[in-house]
Amino acid sequence: MNLSLWEGLVLASQVAKQVEKINHLEIVLCPPSPFIFEIFQHLRAKPRNLYFGLQNVMWEREGAYTGEISPDMVRGICRYFLIGHSERRKIFGETDEMVNKKTRHVLHAKMTPIVCVGEREKFDLERNYEGEIKRMSQESGIIFQIDKALEGVAKADLREVLLAYEPVWAIGTGNAADGIYAAAICYIIKLHLEKKYGADVAKDIKVLYGGSVSSRDVREYMLQPSIDGLLVGGASLKAGEFIKICKLTSEVKSGRTI
Repeated sequence: MNLSLWEGLVLASQVAKQVEKINHLEIVLCPPSPFIFEIFQHLRAKPRNLYFGLQNVMWEREGAYTGEISPDMVRGICRYFLIGHSERRKIFGETDEMVNKKTRHVLHAKMTPIVCVGEREKFDLERNYEGEIKRMSQESGIIFQIDKALEGVAKADLREVLLAYEPVWAIGTGNAADGIYAAAICYIIKLHLEKKYGADVAKDIKVLYGGSVSSRDVREYMLQPSIDGLLVGGASLKAGEFIKICKLTSEVKSGRTI
């Protein structure tokens, strides 16, 4: 919940002008919902690698749900939907059951959910690996959150799901998880998906890292095989910083210097 419409239009324009030069990436902008149509119209000739998403979504197609937005209402504008962000869970009481209903509804609408999961306290994997894995599977744990979010989702639809690992203790603090820690959690997530759904399905489920992402840390994250992309928060409000993050990500993915 940032910026005025005019500021949002300027920011989106600055980003769009730069990303058309960046290869090997899909870049998704998630403006505040009141701005989405204006920004979409403003960027009619947007680069092919630039997409739009919403920061929230409703699990019904229509009805008496004041203030909510369904996938059908933004069809043709948005392709992605953030679901279960830690702020939605903490401030607005969004439950695992609600996350599941939203995920299934977005998939039914043939769109892409970005399902957010994360822990409130940092795991001590070095001293208590087995114990921490067990804690992840308990109620409110990361693995528990994933299993709940994907409950009832057909295997064929799982390939359309993006999972965003965002440690709650890192969000908005400037204290991002280091690359090794983030990679370890993302690896555990992928290992769980492989055991549950099989390697053929799990390999297509992308896992992103989010939590105080900045250009300082991009290489460290993107060099990790278990991290497929980034969910950028506060840094996306500054066009220069966001573009730098995109360029560095592309550089690592392409294996060359831009």
